[in-house]
Amino acid sequence: MVYAKNKYSSKIHLSRTRTSSNTANFFVRKITFGIIIIAILYVSIYTICAFFLSPERLTKSQISTLATHYYEDYFYDTLTIDNPQVMEEYSTLGFSKISLRQLILADQSHSVDTTYLEKYCDDSSTFVQFFPTSPYGKSDYRTEFTYSCSF
Repeated sequence: MVYAKNKYSSKIHLSRTRTSSNTANFFVRKITFGIIIIAILYVSIYTICAFFLSPERLTKSQISTLATHYYEDYFYDTLTIDNPQVMEEYSTLGFSKISLRQLILADQSHSVDTTYLEKYCDDSSTFVQFFPTSPYGKSDYRTEFTYSCSF
């Protein structure tokens, strides 16, 4: 480029150089900022998916669903104890432990895909125990799980 020779020519030249340099730095900063934002989003999504879709969390959720169906749809209906004092004792001792195999066999509605459970858990060593709570209704109970699973 050819500049006019006057007392301001060096200042004009320097300002044009600074402007093109600032423009280049602006785009580099913008691209770097975009890459950082994409990396943060990727790590965040991966962490959230790993937490919610982990084999341990899914397996425990499926076993809990099976236990709920077993107690409310099968076990409670066959329970013939009407004495609140006896049920109060069971609330501290709990009913006998039920294995995962029994839960799977009792699930007539096939509400849970059991192939995933059988992949990670030993169905004869994984147990659930039910403890009735007052007022001893169909949904008045708590559960304790004993897991024998490889996650």
